[in-house]
Amino acid sequence: MLFHQDECKQLEHHFGSSSNEIVVLYGDADCSLSPILQTFLKNKSYYYFRARSCSPKLQLQFFYDEIREQLPKGLHFNMRYPDILSAMLSVPCQKRLIVIEDFMYLFKSEPSVMDEIVKIIHNKWNNQSVMFLLCTNDALWVKRDMVKALSDNAFEINALIELKNASFRDFYAEMNGSDLSSAVMAYSIFGPSTDHLKMLDPAASLQENICRLILRKDSFFDQKSRHLLPDELREPSVYHTILSALALGKMKLNDLHIQTGYDRAKISVYIKNLNEHGIVEKIESFDAPGHENLQKGLYRITDPFLRFYFRFIYPHESMLAITEPERFYKKYIENDLYAYAAGTFTDVCKEYLYRLQETEDLDRSFTTFSTWYGKVGTIDIIAANEDGTTLIGYCNYSKAKMSYADYEWNRYCMSQAKLVSDILYLFSLSSFDEKIKKEAESDPSIVLIEDLTF
Repeated sequence: MLFHQDECKQLEHHFGSSSNEIVVLYGDADCSLSPILQTFLKNKSYYYFRARSCSPKLQLQFFYDEIREQLPKGLHFNMRYPDILSAMLSVPCQKRLIVIEDFMYLFKSEPSVMDEIVKIIHNKWNNQSVMFLLCTNDALWVKRDMVKALSDNAFEINALIELKNASFRDFYAEMNGSDLSSAVMAYSIFGPSTDHLKMLDPAASLQENICRLILRKDSFFDQKSRHLLPDELREPSVYHTILSALALGKMKLNDLHIQTGYDRAKISVYIKNLNEHGIVEKIESFDAPGHENLQKGLYRITDPFLRFYFRFIYPHESMLAITEPERFYKKYIENDLYAYAAGTFTDVCKEYLYRLQETEDLDRSFTTFSTWYGKVGTIDIIAANEDGTTLIGYCNYSKAKMSYADYEWNRYCMSQAKLVSDILYLFSLSSFDEKIKKEAESDPSIVLIEDLTF
């Protein structure tokens, strides 16, 4: 499967424009920019610079030296950002294309560079249009900090193109006939990064992929596990301890306090830092009337691999060093994977409902899809719209079948949230109790799904 085709089309559209434009292309840390840049830049004349995290003086030196190598010999200009940019624009070409990767480092070194770029796009330059393509794998910086950093110049950006991660449907299609259960487990570990997906061997079993990519010494994910945190986060021992507790399902600050022994104030500071770096996210629960029964202040690890690593690898690293990957998988991973992947199955069921809505196979349209985290239980899926219609969904992944007792428990959780469903979707990876089937036959508001087709 060729990923990011839509993003490539968007880039070509902007390149074909006769206007001067600034386009920002960004993705997360696990979404490589190289393939899409190679595709887009093929057969084009362009200038390319990759900024680095360094001093302003050294950044300017790099920019001057590396752009000078790409310009015609004998072209003289001063080592100043305005002059370097002007030199690139002075060379005749069909379309001026200037690519700056990791552009936030350049703007941090010298904020006035964006002023110079804005001046350029407001000029005609001999009626030859110019496109600045600013790229980064720091999606969090783009979403959270870019507008503040660029101030009014941020409004000069013509397009923001985000490299989307793989949906479960894309992921499942690449698994080459794998059963749904295995695909869900694989997605809970490797998804939704397209880079991770490309590493999987679709002809191999889940166990074989985990052993080859994660458990073998010097594999890609073995190397990745040695660089889990950004350099700015000091005291990695504290962060690792908190992440280990989160991976075990300790999601509240008080639970983290009990598990780690750190005081609550300290945990709050470190959780805040992890949140700012996109490593941990605060869980937002559906705003149901039963506020008194709601769990508040819940956190979870954002990245699937990081979550898997701290759940299954980090507690047993000594054993991994002296155990064959296959034996390690059997002993420390295999038996708990179903329970571990249950949350991912809920996300898969949400995506299924999204797609039903897109194809208009869902009776009604919903604007909100969320989850309710109660003190005694969870409502997996809640979809609501402006007229007050509510769809509720429950997802059974790890049990052989959804029993009627499970169904009654789900109803109890709804009473705790003080919600009434207009439509009730029950998802089960395997099957349903006969009593549930009979109830669904007599109640058209109950929909049973045991064969998710993507």
